[in-house]
Amino acid sequence: MEGSHRKSAELRGSARKIRDNAADFHNIILRWDRLNDEGLNICTRISNIRSQSHSDPGRLAMGDSVLFQSFSAGGAEELHDECCKLQEIVKKLSSLALKLDRLLDSHSGLSDLDRFRTQGHTLPLFQTWTTAGFESWARSVRTWFRSELDLKNQILQDLAHCQSPDVILVYLSLWIHQPHIPVRTRLGLEGLLLETGHRDL
Repeated sequence: MEGSHRKSAELRGSARKIRDNAADFHNIILRWDRLNDEGLNICTRISNIRSQSHSDPGRLAMGDSVLFQSFSAGGAEELHDECCKLQEIVKKLSSLALKLDRLLDSHSGLSDLDRFRTQGHTLPLFQTWTTAGFESWARSVRTWFRSELDLKNQILQDLAHCQSPDVILVYLSLWIHQPHIPVRTRLGLEGLLLETGHRDL
């Protein structure tokens, strides 16, 4: 098969699908990063509102959000609004995680098809990655982002209730640094884009 410098229109079959999926991975991760930045701003506002309460906050559940009885009406409303915004961010992140699931399913299907066609003797599809290599990378990315989504959900549930300034700082640090998404995710993405011709060598 010819190298990755071929135009997308010239690609066929698995190569065309994987090249399209690479663009989808790129767009999803960029969108995730933007939402993460928005979420950090909201988390910071929530922590600032919480720090303004010096009394012991008694929780008052309202739907999926939480207000605090000890807040003034304005403070409670502001906290409620920010919690709702953070919930929307996490919902959008969850939607992106579902898209990663579908991309993994696509790569797994292509890898299975390639193994069937070649009786297990797969060759690089573009330059160095086989279809199994694309599947392995997609599986790792899905696992990392799913784990990070679980952490975001935990922060969403706990941040507005937290009374310890130190723990709040930990939550903010966890949100921004995304410990479940390793640095090699971005390096792998760049490798994927190079491999499929979205980036010039």
